[in-house]
Amino acid sequence: MNYIPLNITSETAQLKTVILGIGTDQGEPYEINPVAKMHKQQGTYPKPEDIEEEINEAKLALEKAGVEVLQPDNLKEKKQIFTRDIGFVIDDRFVIANMKEPLRQGEIKGIERIMSQFNPEKIVRIPDGATIEGGDVLVHGNHVFVGISKRTNRKGFDYLKDQFPNKTFHALELVVSDDPKVNILHLDCAFQPVGEKYAIFYEEGFVHKPEIIYDLFGTDNLIRIDQEEKNLMFPNIFSIGPNDVLIEKGFTRLISELEARGITCHKVKYFETSKLSGLLRCSTLPLVRV
Repeated sequence: MNYIPLNITSETAQLKTVILGIGTDQGEPYEINPVAKMHKQQGTYPKPEDIEEEINEAKLALEKAGVEVLQPDNLKEKKQIFTRDIGFVIDDRFVIANMKEPLRQGEIKGIERIMSQFNPEKIVRIPDGATIEGGDVLVHGNHVFVGISKRTNRKGFDYLKDQFPNKTFHALELVVSDDPKVNILHLDCAFQPVGEKYAIFYEEGFVHKPEIIYDLFGTDNLIRIDQEEKNLMFPNIFSIGPNDVLIEKGFTRLISELEARGITCHKVKYFETSKLSGLLRCSTLPLVRV
């Protein structure tokens, strides 16, 4: 059998194949994070049709860039927007996440058809008691950053680290709060490498100053954002190549910062989806980068 040649060694290498979420058949609104809960209470929770429209716009932009876009099979009344969290690739192995939130458990079934195209010897399963979600995992060459959050625990970090002894792992404790303005749901809500040497960075999202980020990227290569920009989810853009990103079109300051550094911004509308506390990186599960 010709398996999909899984390969993820960075966040920014040229993207070839990705699993993009779907917005159909979402079921009832949920309150499983402070941002979604806030919008439900305020009456600003996103409409299903708006989310579907935004995902379709992202799909078209990815395909225009030459990316093969795969999507989950629909599960009845199940949100399948944020595929990033259900699994992730490190090197040539696919890790099935162990999700803490009961309402999100079972989403992996939507991509079983795609997973049947993976070499079964290259699939890693996180054991009971250890929790980890893909939004908390960023691969950067020989380094893997893992956010310790409400969704990812130390047991998850330790198990993942043991599975990849050739990598250097860094546990970064995130600020967890019921206040949506302060809470960091996943690592990619506060930090993400971009381009060939830069990173988008919200330092206040970490319990301790993440010295490793300064060491690897250098102070001058960090694109710092403030709390308001964090709440808009500036770090949660999605790289489709070394110098190309998919980005919410309203992020005008970030677009200017990236373009000044030679990074091309492919703009899409994704504001409504962000009200669920996820944006473009959350909606995408890269399988192959080269």
